[in-house]
Amino acid sequence: MSTRRWEEEPAGDSLAHAVGVLRRRWLVVALAVVVGALAGGIYQTTRTESYESTANVAFGISSLTSQALQISSGSGVPERDAATNVLIARSPEVAAGAARQLGLSISPSELLSTVSVDASPNANVIDITASSTDPELAARVANAFADQYIAFSRQTQIDGIDRAQRDLSTQLQSLPADSPLRADVEASIQRLNQLRAVAGADLQVIGRATPSSEPSGLSVNLSIALGALFGLAIGLTIAFIVESLNRRISSIGEFEREYGLPVLATVPKAAFARRRAADRGDRLEPYRILRAAVDPVPAPGALDTILVTSAVPAEGKTTVAIGLAQAIALTGRRVTLVELDLRRPTFGRHFELDDREGGVVAALTHELPAAQLLVEPLDDLHELSVLPSGALPPNPSELLSSPAVQELLTELADGGETTVVIDAPALNLIADTQVLLDNPCISTAIVVARPGQTTRDDVRRARAILDAHILRPLGLVIAGIGESGQAYTAPSARPTGARRRLAGRRPRF
Repeated sequence: MSTRRWEEEPAGDSLAHAVGVLRRRWLVVALAVVVGALAGGIYQTTRTESYESTANVAFGISSLTSQALQISSGSGVPERDAATNVLIARSPEVAAGAARQLGLSISPSELLSTVSVDASPNANVIDITASSTDPELAARVANAFADQYIAFSRQTQIDGIDRAQRDLSTQLQSLPADSPLRADVEASIQRLNQLRAVAGADLQVIGRATPSSEPSGLSVNLSIALGALFGLAIGLTIAFIVESLNRRISSIGEFEREYGLPVLATVPKAAFARRRAADRGDRLEPYRILRAAVDPVPAPGALDTILVTSAVPAEGKTTVAIGLAQAIALTGRRVTLVELDLRRPTFGRHFELDDREGGVVAALTHELPAAQLLVEPLDDLHELSVLPSGALPPNPSELLSSPAVQELLTELADGGETTVVIDAPALNLIADTQVLLDNPCISTAIVVARPGQTTRDDVRRARAILDAHILRPLGLVIAGIGESGQAYTAPSARPTGARRRLAGRRPRF
């Protein structure tokens, strides 16, 4: 047997999906935004105010003296020099010197925790920023770090010069009085004396820190706005995580995407409120819409056998099958409603029938002719006949796959003069409906789906079953939605090839 797979529907408009998630989870998002805004406002109003001041120090400056002495400062790699100077400015030695200069009795590590040092981009400048609850102290700390950074760097250079002079002096004493190398060593010592005079000349404070009049950090309004924005991000994340964890389908668009089928009509919750079919005469408008979608141009034999099924039980397939049969009968066309759900029959409840006698099982086992087993349960609708299931058989799958089913449906269709609506079992878990999907007497199928009842896994299993059989469903009926969706149809999306019944076996798609 060849199988038919229809084209996969596009994944759908992601923006529309996101809007749908927001519509369902808006309370979570709104709560997160409110909490974020409150947290931002509370943090800003309760935090201790802090002031910042910044001193700027230039390094690698070439003075006239250094040019005359042909002194080259730095390594020639600006990024490396900047990183080195930042580390020096934040060294414990510089912090200890700043604490002594300020007369503070705190450890260098404590003082360093209030200071940040950064290299300015595209300039040989480091920015020393100090923070404190006292703006005056913040400025003093930043300036002290700048002073001690320059002092430490100058002293480091002088110490290096002193070590070099000592080494050269020792070397000079070891040379003979007439050695030609003495002149070179003496010249080197003289040059080191000149370098001592310009030690630290390449460092200069170019901006002294001044006390700040405004506390650092964000304003209250900006904190509230950022808190709300952060809350929005958290809320959206939670909303989409909850949505992804919720396996139940809750929207029409999701059913269309998962099944790859158009929605023919929707049936509101109110249509399921009344237990007896006889009491639903004033709630048939959704089924009139479905009738028009199934067979827009009524003609004898156009679509004489319609199977109604669902992915799982309790989605409303039986109610939809009965409503569709009633709507067709209201046009004056003869309709036979057949209950082929031989495991969980419910026609007895809907029509107040004794479904334990006669019915489909008696017809399939040739106990009685089908014409003698039909009943007309609605006094005001004589065009509608019903064939209930009858006694439950021990082997429903084998019975439904027998040639007797084809003979029964052919007899009931009466050459296209009667429309046959079949209430079939759910697709998943049992094989009963799967054998019906390959029956050549069935013109098309309708799949009923119910938001909040069906999971994505249920739909995907049902879709896999439908893909593996010849009969292509015409579309979906979404049952149990709000009143606003009752008039929904998708006429432009409906396939036309499934509307006509071909003689004999239908072509394989």
